[in-house]
Amino acid sequence: MDRKRRFSRLGGKLVGASLAGLVLAFVLYYLIYGLAVPWVLYSERFAGYWQERQELSLQSYQDYVSEQNLSVEQVVGDQDKGWSDVTTAVYTVVVGTLAEPFRAAETAESEDGVYYAFSVVPAVEAETDALSVHMLSDLKEIQCADGTVYISAAPNILWVESVGRIAGLALALAGFCAVMVPAVVRLLRRIEDLSGETGLLMAGDLSHSIHAPGSDELSSLGGDIERLRLSVLERIEGEREAVGANGRLITGLSHDLRTPLTKLMGYLEILRYHKYDTQAEHDAFLRMALEKTEQIKGLTDQLFARCQASSPAEGFAGTPEAVDGAALLGQLLSEQCCDLQREGFDARPPVFGEDFTLYLRVEDVVRVFDNLFSNLRKYADPACPVDIRAELDPETVRLELENRILTASGGGDSHGCGLPTMRELMERGGGRLETERTGETYRTVLLFPKCKNL
Repeated sequence: MDRKRRFSRLGGKLVGASLAGLVLAFVLYYLIYGLAVPWVLYSERFAGYWQERQELSLQSYQDYVSEQNLSVEQVVGDQDKGWSDVTTAVYTVVVGTLAEPFRAAETAESEDGVYYAFSVVPAVEAETDALSVHMLSDLKEIQCADGTVYISAAPNILWVESVGRIAGLALALAGFCAVMVPAVVRLLRRIEDLSGETGLLMAGDLSHSIHAPGSDELSSLGGDIERLRLSVLERIEGEREAVGANGRLITGLSHDLRTPLTKLMGYLEILRYHKYDTQAEHDAFLRMALEKTEQIKGLTDQLFARCQASSPAEGFAGTPEAVDGAALLGQLLSEQCCDLQREGFDARPPVFGEDFTLYLRVEDVVRVFDNLFSNLRKYADPACPVDIRAELDPETVRLELENRILTASGGGDSHGCGLPTMRELMERGGGRLETERTGETYRTVLLFPKCKNL
């Protein structure tokens, strides 16, 4: 979010709603006070109404003067205040003469909410000039006890305007609230929804996704929380995978320790009980025993390193290197086939007709062969030969081992980790392990990619 902006997007929305509310309030006020009030007072539509009210007011005042038997002096001098008490309408009386300014008397309101202002003057003499007569042309006669006065009545515009102003202000306030209140309610509702969703995350429900539609700061906050949720889930998943990989590796290494350890015990037993014929055989068994101790040491080093590693990719001993593939595979197959033959199996290593280079971890290949031939010794039928074939392609080296499963063994891995470990080791070096069972025949295929750069 750009913190240098003068107004935020959410603040801009609130300011926009405020301006819209003010514009609507001004329009409503103008419609009431600027248009409706003048229309009521001066339009032709209401002219008849005001004329009727004027005639009723004049008749009411005439009735009052007649009932009270008021004199001209009492009417002109405004000496009697009883009219507002005995009639249905209350008036403001303005009295005076043609020769002096009119003066205002007390103001009161009628029952129907209409104010009227009366101007009262005494009757004129015959010698009154033409201008005075013209001024009296709009006046109405009121018969008093001792003579005649002239009176006129008109609506009190100030009172009507005051009512219109109050109505306009009230409607303007209602219009402003009609715009601002929904905007504030929507904002509060969005905050409440976001707070509820974050509450679910705080309660531990990390599977609940955060939905914050919009393009303001609240939606940005919701997006940040959603990204944080996904980051936490990713970290948790990574830690779970790391724990699983750690467990699989430790289990695989522990399982792989059994094969060289078993062979080492066998070689040492041969040497202990002198089960060899010549000194050359003695030296050969001693050499193979030392090789197995080195292999066991390498596996334990990997196991200790992995226990101290912080990620699944760490803790692997050794690095890939380019090796003479024909020599490495030939030596491993020869040693494993010799071990099988000593245990009564008919197994002959293949002969590679050409040289090739492999890029791999030697210890991984040793572990794969140890696991593979260990399974053969446990589950293969010694009465049937173990067929080992090698095929060289331009890009791969294919080793295929085929044997008959010993019926009593059931053909399964006792710990269930040997085959997955071999697959993982082959894939780590760019190769592949495939297995297939057809009836009592079990076939294993190892594919090693050739090194093209050397």
